[in-house]
Amino acid sequence: MRKVRLVCLLLVWSRVALAQDFDRIKRNPYYVWGEGFSADVQLADDAALHDLISQISVSVDVTTETSITNEQVYGEVHSSVITSGDIKSGSNVTLTNCKRLVSDEGGVYRVLRYIDRAEIDKMYADRKTKIRDLVSFAQHSLEELRLGSALRNYYWALKLINALPDDQQNSLRDANDMPLSNHISSQIATVLDGVQITPLQRVSADDNVLQTLSFTYRGAPVVECDCDYFDGYTWVCASVKDGIGSVEIPTTTAALSLRIEYEYPKLWKSDPVVEQVLGHNPSKLPFRQYAKRIALRPEQAVADVLPAAKELTKAAQVDSLGVCSKKEVKSVASVVAAVLDALENRRYETARDYFTAEKLIKYGKAVVVARPELQVTAFENGFLCRGVKASFAFPNNHKRFVEDLVFYIKDGRVDGLNFGLEQTTMNDILQHDMWNDTSRLVLINFLECYKTAYALERLDYLDAVFSDDALIIIGTQLPHTQRSEVATLNQSQYKYTQLSKSQYIERLSKIFAAQEFVNIQFEDAVVKKTGRNNERYQIILKQNYYSTTYADKGYLFLLADLSNPALPIIHVRVWDADKNDLMNYAEWNY
Repeated sequence: MRKVRLVCLLLVWSRVALAQDFDRIKRNPYYVWGEGFSADVQLADDAALHDLISQISVSVDVTTETSITNEQVYGEVHSSVITSGDIKSGSNVTLTNCKRLVSDEGGVYRVLRYIDRAEIDKMYADRKTKIRDLVSFAQHSLEELRLGSALRNYYWALKLINALPDDQQNSLRDANDMPLSNHISSQIATVLDGVQITPLQRVSADDNVLQTLSFTYRGAPVVECDCDYFDGYTWVCASVKDGIGSVEIPTTTAALSLRIEYEYPKLWKSDPVVEQVLGHNPSKLPFRQYAKRIALRPEQAVADVLPAAKELTKAAQVDSLGVCSKKEVKSVASVVAAVLDALENRRYETARDYFTAEKLIKYGKAVVVARPELQVTAFENGFLCRGVKASFAFPNNHKRFVEDLVFYIKDGRVDGLNFGLEQTTMNDILQHDMWNDTSRLVLINFLECYKTAYALERLDYLDAVFSDDALIIIGTQLPHTQRSEVATLNQSQYKYTQLSKSQYIERLSKIFAAQEFVNIQFEDAVVKKTGRNNERYQIILKQNYYSTTYADKGYLFLLADLSNPALPIIHVRVWDADKNDLMNYAEWNY
């Protein structure tokens, strides 16, 4: 009996102590807390989180209906507040170091969720830092006429601002002390309104017509952006590169409906903070300026209005990086012009005669859309020829890309074919005028070969360029939700895995087999030589990755030895969501 009484006394004492802990936390002004009761501990916990979040989220009108959902994701509590009714607003918060107390009071669980107010202040401070970073990225992209990147970052920043409480929103001001949200909204509207779209040539595309479009902003070609257009049946995604885009439409189309992309929902998951907010509150903020109506001329005869082979050959020029004679330029240009004519007229057997091997493009349905002037460069016992843009479409996907074609001509035939870098990315490399022309050209060619290898699924090339002992680290986004206890540390939403060369090549083979297309675009090339007298480079690139079922953005670090341009060697390949983290690999000793 004495043992039973002792146990009972201990239980009573324990419950009293726990109750005192509950009361102590609730009375402490440094904590924000929420409380929940239920016969199920998980339901009690959800109710406590609901109560807690409702106190630190945006205030809502009493006439609205409020829905608060809570998720525990890798050590953090993610909560989404959605209100609807007379007022529509939303808030998303991520709570780090959110603690809890649980007591069993006669079959009913009592859960107290609480967090230090300093943690909430830090949470909002981090969110505002992220917003300012996005605005800075957007402004930099706008200066470079990367309108897709500019619009995306502006819009994401605006959505993050709208998810803050009113007092936190008001603290974000622009250089003129105006609300930052007003400045961003004005910038998005101005950019969308300023995009000018002009129809160019029309060429046959099976039963339809391929209409090439010019995209300019303030009189200059748009480096990159995305858009949707209505092809008479559905909305199709299209990309713009260096001022050129293309749409495939019925021949009789008199006016084209087009929408400039600014939301980029497929890329939300590539940024954990953006995904926390936009993923839970995906309602689109409308900007009417994104809709365009372009008058066309369906009565115009559909013909090949691109320069004829003879004209193209006459207009060919020597590239600034290469030295070759007029005779060599003319010879190279005539080969490329003949190949283009054969491709455009679907005379594939004729085109094959100009190739040293089976190197015809098998990447989607290719149509040449622009070839204003060929640029010929002497390179590695042959010649590189630029100046051709082609549009690519895929039968099972509503997506169309524009890519530059770079021909490698050797002994009068096409010995290689790559997709070119964007002009701004090339400029990032060309600005290193302390390097000789050959070094810069070798680096550009390497990145174009690397990019093309993924698009054309050239596993043999990738297997050859990676060193057998290469350091390869990939980033994989973790599943969106996972039930777990609330941890005290913020954990990354990406899992980084080191792979051997064979493991990486095997992984790529599975990706290529599962995807109808892979397309990679590089931006913001930061390049550094590892020594004055060698051809070894540290390369950091912003990479935009698109495939049939997946898209993301992040940063790629490559450590490559280009001493032998015909056989470059990659010693380190690391992908990371954060550019700053890549600096850790800059001193990798190989």
